[in-house]
Formats: sequence, structure tokens, C-alpha cells
Amino acid sequence: MAMQRSSVSTSASKQQKIQQLQSSLTPAGDPPIIGVSGDNMLDRMSPCPADSGVVEVKRPVYSQAKFDTAYQETAALQERLLRKNFIIDSVFVPGGERGRPASVGGDGGGGGCCGGCLAFVERFVPFVRTVRTYQPRQHLPPDLISGLSTGVMRIPQSMAYSLLAYLSPVHGLYTAFIAGMTYCLLGTSPHLVLTCQGVVSLMVGQAAFRYAERSGSNLTTALAGVNHTDTSLELLDQQLIMNAVAVTTLLVGIYQLVFGCLRLGMLTNYLSDPLVGGFTTGAAVEVVISQLSAMLGCPIRVPKSTPPPGALGNFKILYFALASLPSYNWPTVGLSAVSIGFLALTKLISARLSERRFCQVPVPGELILVVATTVLASAGQLDGLSIGQVGPVPRGFAPLRVPPLTSTVDAGLVQDCAVVAIVGFTVALSVAKKFALQYDTELDANQEFFAYGAGNVLGSFAGCFASTSSMSCSALHESLGGRSQVANLIASGLVLLTILFLGPCFSTTPSCVLSAIILVNLKSMLWQFGDVPQLWRVSKIDFLLWMVTFVSVVCFKVDTGLIIGVAFSLLTIVFRSQWPYACVLGRIPHTDIYKNLAVTPDACEIDGVKIFRYEGSLYFASADHFRDSLYRLTGCNPRQLALKRLAYNRNLRQLRVTVEEAMPALHGAGGSGGGGGGGGGVTVDYGALRPSASLHHVILDFSCCSFIDSVGIRMLNRVLADYSEAGVTVYLSNTRAAVRFMLSKPGASQVNPARLYLTNHDAVVAALTEARKLEEMQWLEFDSRQRRLHFEATAFSAASTSAAAAASARRHHVSRLASEVGQEEFQDSSEEDEEESNPELLLLNGSGERVRRLQWQRSRTAN
Repeated sequence: MAMQRSSVSTSASKQQKIQQLQSSLTPAGDPPIIGVSGDNMLDRMSPCPADSGVVEVKRPVYSQAKFDTAYQETAALQERLLRKNFIIDSVFVPGGERGRPASVGGDGGGGGCCGGCLAFVERFVPFVRTVRTYQPRQHLPPDLISGLSTGVMRIPQSMAYSLLAYLSPVHGLYTAFIAGMTYCLLGTSPHLVLTCQGVVSLMVGQAAFRYAERSGSNLTTALAGVNHTDTSLELLDQQLIMNAVAVTTLLVGIYQLVFGCLRLGMLTNYLSDPLVGGFTTGAAVEVVISQLSAMLGCPIRVPKSTPPPGALGNFKILYFALASLPSYNWPTVGLSAVSIGFLALTKLISARLSERRFCQVPVPGELILVVATTVLASAGQLDGLSIGQVGPVPRGFAPLRVPPLTSTVDAGLVQDCAVVAIVGFTVALSVAKKFALQYDTELDANQEFFAYGAGNVLGSFAGCFASTSSMSCSALHESLGGRSQVANLIASGLVLLTILFLGPCFSTTPSCVLSAIILVNLKSMLWQFGDVPQLWRVSKIDFLLWMVTFVSVVCFKVDTGLIIGVAFSLLTIVFRSQWPYACVLGRIPHTDIYKNLAVTPDACEIDGVKIFRYEGSLYFASADHFRDSLYRLTGCNPRQLALKRLAYNRNLRQLRVTVEEAMPALHGAGGSGGGGGGGGGVTVDYGALRPSASLHHVILDFSCCSFIDSVGIRMLNRVLADYSEAGVTVYLSNTRAAVRFMLSKPGASQVNPARLYLTNHDAVVAALTEARKLEEMQWLEFDSRQRRLHFEATAFSAASTSAAAAASARRHHVSRLASEVGQEEFQDSSEEDEEESNPELLLLNGSGERVRRLQWQRSRTAN
């Protein structure tokens, strides 16, 4: 337990005030206040004038072992609690039911066996809970409006997105219905709409196209990004593409089901918002480029021999699109431009009406455009203009067929399906998380995997392609006040009516109109360019992640760009954890608060003590950085200091100077312990021999260290050994339970448990207490040497005329080690220890001993 000392003053009145203040702050029988030597109790406690209170802390200095003993925090209890939640070393898994959403509304269906069965069913079929808690009077009106509106929007969008997958528009309707119905039953988000989506549709089409190329099909030499329909492919190629899309959808669903069983919803944590933003924006750009062929009315063929191979495909399409200018079908170009302008105008009108609260239901611009152009084409108004049409659309569902796994699957397709599964899940979950945070609803990522996977597996047998969340439909559902998946059920019913009765009516729909619908609905993705300046201002690393992912997607394939983005994201994690921030702490005067010296000018370093904080984990990748930062910031390399100390001890043992040889040096130095002389004398400079003794303790603040591995433990052992050889003591403070658990393993760590302290202040007080004892030993060594020099010099002067006395005096040595000092000299100095411990008596004492002590302090300060 350390006593707080006040500044010593020669003024009797000031000394009396200090004693009164100390007695008032420390009543008799209470523990003393923790402080540091040099605190002036008369100084203002707080720099803020408005502060009226002072926090008074009275407690002993706690090492970690003392604290555990005082508060019954036993090692066995710590180990049991840590092993309960730490599955491997420092890998933490929270306790309780992990990954299960809380019940919404009601008590879970009652108690007993029936209640348990109902809870089990509700967990895997959340729509049961929706039906049980549904309130028709409150929820049905907004759900009805939302369902009809999103259904109307979903019909033309799904038809358009099927073109990206190289399929007929009817397959988009199949996907919208199957995916919507499946998610309605199994999904956990009340606001998410699962249907066709541009990025995933494009990735499915590219995967099928690459498989067809590997199979030796006679497809057109255009790149995978160029639009095709069933009418533009040979019958054999059409069947091959359909088989590849069906197998791709099935494998995507299987991947998602397996991920859900393995509870790998955490995989999306590695796809950060900047990464997803850059990826979706780059994919949106590729979708836009892929629609140039349909919007220009002419095929854009890119020779496979065009350099560079496998890269810059989008730029090649743009180049050959400009080169094909004479082949443009200008009526198609005009209809595309009119369609884009009409859709943009209707969305602007809908936004203005919604802002002024005239009408929350948006204008169905896509449906109006599709119906109008289809009627014109059916009436023959577009005949002779060579405007491409979608072709025959059958009525009803296609016959169920099993995807030909055995004849279609290859290694490349399996790899492409894994990427599509992760991207589809990430896009949908990012939208679901946004609404979950906004409305404080529970979201189970693993159950979402099941919902997406089940929809894709079932859809692969019914002619569907992989689905995910539609951002525009989900945003519309939320803006219209949709409360549950009942709205999704109504929208799916509207799509079903279209499949059963209205399919053939869309056979004359112009393809360029569907392409225009795709482009306009990509606005939300393309508008993500506006996030780039904000990312630059907030985080340069996130800005680089966004740009690297975007450029990779645009310059390479979509899946390749995603892999590059994920690799760069993991690289940023490695950089941040391998080279974390480190600093030296200082103490705010009169407090137990320790802050970074670089950012807190009022913080002061404590003489002889360095407090080092490492703001990262200590593991194999950061161990060298930890050691280098520690040595650099503390200004003390213990290896170099140990070498200096060894050299000092070696030179001190070799130094044997007689009194006769030392007299010129003593007279020249004035008794200061060093000097020089000539005339056969030698130079005795103790300051040059002794290494710097200013640093005696290093405190490692591990408050930011969350875990330590075996390599980190070995590095910590090496650092402790180096400082021990250099005569510097190392304390650890603010160590977390996981770190102490690793350090306590037998045979792994050389950390002394007695040198683990509860806080930085506890470690500082203990260090100063130990340093005070060390300082006394150094003073005794110095004082003994000075006394012997003075005694032998006096003896030499008295016996200078006697040759025998001179010869006897030469046999005495000036410099002696502390181990050579007689026990009686330590006893002579014991009376002075009491004087030195009392600063007031020390100031009033003007003896020769005080002069020697001041000389010793000046020599230490100079060194």
C-alpha cells in the first residue's frame, strides 16, 4: 500500500496546510489515498471551473492476484467460465440460444408439449407465427395495397431479367412466383421481397454461357454480356443453356442449404458494405453494357482473339458497339430512348406525389409501358421496323423436369455456383438487415439460407433460375406500409394469374422495352457512386476497398471481381491487425487517469517508468511489430542496454587505481566522482562507465489486447528476458480474462503472476515503491565509494613523507563494487536512510552527507 506524498516546502504555514489537508482526506484508521510522489495537494484538482466535486479514492494497491483473492475470483472459476464460451483458445461464442430469433407477439404458443412443438414449427416455418399473430383489421389493408403494387412491378421486371439469364421471359415469371411463395413460408424478414434480380441473373447467365463454351457449342462469338433470347439461339444451344441454368440453380440452392445446416451465416460478415457497394455498382455497369445489343437493335460480336484475353470484356463490347454504328437499328434505338424517358418520368412523378402525400401508390410505369408497346406491336404498328420481340410465351407452367446433373456438371460450373450462392445471399441479407435495423425485427441469417436455398432447389425443377431480393420491390413494399409476408403472398398470386392466363399476350413485347426496364431499375445501384466521396472523407481504406472491387468487376468477370474484392478486404483486416496502433501513456496530474501523450499535452510521464499500450492482439503476425514498437516508443532497447551494463561491470572490475594515481583526478574533479589529470595520472570518469539508469520499470497496458497465441507468448517471454538482463522490471496491467487464461497455462508463459496489476495506477505505484528501494541501494554504493575515496585521500596526505605508509596506501583501491563494500558501511548508512526518507529533515540538513547525495543526484541527472 502506497502513501500519497505532498510537496515539501520550507514555509511552516504551507507545510501546516498540507498536513491539515492530508489529515482531512485520510482519516485515522482508513486506507491511504493512492497517489504518486510529487503531487501537490494545494493545486486545483480539476481544470474545469464548473466542477464542484472531487473523487476521493481509498483502496490498497491491487495486483491481479490480490484482487482475485479479495473478491474470490478463483482460477478454477475463471477457467470454467472461459471454457464455456471460448470454444478454441480465444474464439468466443456467446452463451444462450445462438442464432434463434425471439418470438414476435405472443408467448410462443402456450406451454407444455404442444407449445414446444409449435415453437419448433415456427422456427423453421416462420409464416406459421405470422398467421398466428396476424391482425387482419390493422395489417390487411396496407398488405393488400403493397401486394398489388409490388405484383404489378414484379411482372415486367421478372420478364426483363430473364433475358440476362439467356431464357424466355416466361422463366422470369416462374422464378418470381416460386421464389416469392417459398420465402413467404420460410423467410424471417417481413419486408423482404424475393424475386429476380439483375446482378444474380447476369451471373447465372454468364455461368451457363461459359459452360456452353466449354462444351464446344456453336454459340455466337459475342461475349457472355450480350443479350440473347431463345429466338436468337439454335435449338441445340437453347437446350444446352436451359440445362446449364437449371443445374446452376440447383447447385446454388444446395450450397445455400448446406451453408444453412452448417450455420455459416457469418460468412456475410466478410462482405462489408463498401465491398458490396462496389461489387453491385460494378455489376450494374456490366448489366447496362450487356443490354446494348438489344437496345441498339444489332448484334455486337467480339472476336475471341481480341487482346487482352480474359480481361476488359466490357471495354471490348463498348469498342465494337461504336464500331457497329452503321448497323444500328434506329427505330429500336428511338423506342429504347422513349422507353427510358417514360420510365424515368413516371418514377419522378411517383416520388413527387409520395413526398406531398397525395398518393403513396406509385405509378406502374413498367406495366403501362409493356402493355402499350405490346398492343402497338400486336396491332401491326411496329411491322417493318425490324424491332426485336421476345417471341412465343407459353400459357401455364412448363412440365417438371429433373436437372441433368450427371451430364452437365463440371468443375468450372461448381465454382461459379458457389460464387452465385454467396452473392445472392449477401445481396438479400443486406437489404433484410437494413429493414431489421429500421423496424427492430429479428433476423436469423441461417434460416434465411434455408429460405433462399429451398426456393432455388424447388425452382430448378420448374424452369426457374437463381433468385434473390429485389431492392426496388422491397423498398416499394416497405414504403407502402407492408406489415408482413401476406403482401408477398398477394403479389405471387398476381404473378400466378399472369402465368396461367396472360402469358401468350406478351409474345409481341419488344425486347428493347424490357432492356429499358432493366436499365431504369438499376438506378439505385448506379447511384451508389454518390457514396464514394463520403467514404473518402471517413475511411481511406473503405474507399480503396470500394474502388478496387468496382474496378475489378468492370475489368474482369463478375465472379473474379468479387474474389479480388474479398481478397483485398481480408488484406485490409490483416494490415489493421498486424500493425495496430501503439503509444506511450502519461498521467493526468492528481488523478489515476492515464492518457496518450501524443494527443494529451497535459499528461505527464513519470520519471523512470514507461507505460506502453498496444492497441491490438498479440499473435504470430503482430509479434515482431509489438516488440519493435515497444523498444522504439519507450526509447530503450534492452539488448543494447544489457550490453552496456555488462561492459560497465567488466570495466569496473578491471579498474584498479591507487590513491597516488587518483589524487590529480580527485583534485581536478572537486570530489564529484570524476575528472582528469596529467603527469602520470589516469582519468576516472564514473559517468562514462555507468549506463543510463533513468528507466527502471516498463508497464505493458494490455487493455486493448483481446487475445494472445503461442507465438505471442514466446515473444512476450523474450521481451521480459531482455528487460530483465538490462535491469528493467516489466509489469502487466489491465489484462483481460482471455489473455490471463492463456498466460496461466503451465509451461507456456514466464510472466510472474505477482507482476500482473489491476490498473495502470496500481502498477505505477508499485513500480515507484520498488524503485525507491532500488534507489537506496544505488545510493549506498555511491556513498560508500565516496567515503572510501575521502578516507584514503586523507590517509595518503598524512603519510606522504613516510615511504612505508605510501607503499601501504598504494595497495588500497579507489573503486570497489557494492558486493565488496563491508557490512559495517551499510550499517553506518542505515541511520541516514531515515533522514533520506523524510524530505523535511533532508532539506534542513546541511551536512557533508547531504552534499554527497546532491552530487550523486546531479551525476545521475547528467547521465
